[in-house]
Amino acid sequence: MIERFLQALVYLLPQGFAWPRHPDSVLMRTMRAIAGMFDALHQFTHRTVAEWQPHSTMTRLAEWEEATGLPDLCFGTDQSIEERRYLLLMRLRGAVLPFEDSSPAAPSVIEAMCLAVGYTVTVAYNTPLRVGHRIGDRLGRLDGLLYLTVTLPSGRMRVGTARVGDRLIYGTKTSSDLACLLGRTLPARFAPVYILK
Repeated sequence: MIERFLQALVYLLPQGFAWPRHPDSVLMRTMRAIAGMFDALHQFTHRTVAEWQPHSTMTRLAEWEEATGLPDLCFGTDQSIEERRYLLLMRLRGAVLPFEDSSPAAPSVIEAMCLAVGYTVTVAYNTPLRVGHRIGDRLGRLDGLLYLTVTLPSGRMRVGTARVGDRLIYGTKTSSDLACLLGRTLPARFAPVYILK
């Protein structure tokens, strides 16, 4: 990029013996230094513009979060930069839907949203028994319940390492932050039921 600035500066110089174009001349070395300053300003401008864009910011992320009401109370403050950026973009853009006419309550949308915040979820609705259902289909009355099977990264208690009062299954994530997020996102007509694995 410096060469382009240098070429533009040299083009502005007058012609003649007093304005030598030889690369080792004092004039051309001065022009190269000035072109370097223009290049540094150009690079700084590009970095500044990138910092004000929410999908690429690093130093201005806290300002964006403050403007949008983040960090989210559901997830707390111990999040990575990528998780913070995703929550910021989700707050600005809304849920990312697979189709333009998709409902935010569609099972694939809920699964994608949960996967984006680190949960593997399977979503199913109750459907009433009808002719044509196959063995293994979820049956029941149409009660508006939304069944979410959440797979949490966890481990089991081991004899000799656990103490009285410890949980039988332990892990780094709990379903409470997911329940908080979906409680705000899902339409009010749904009552999610969480099945933890």
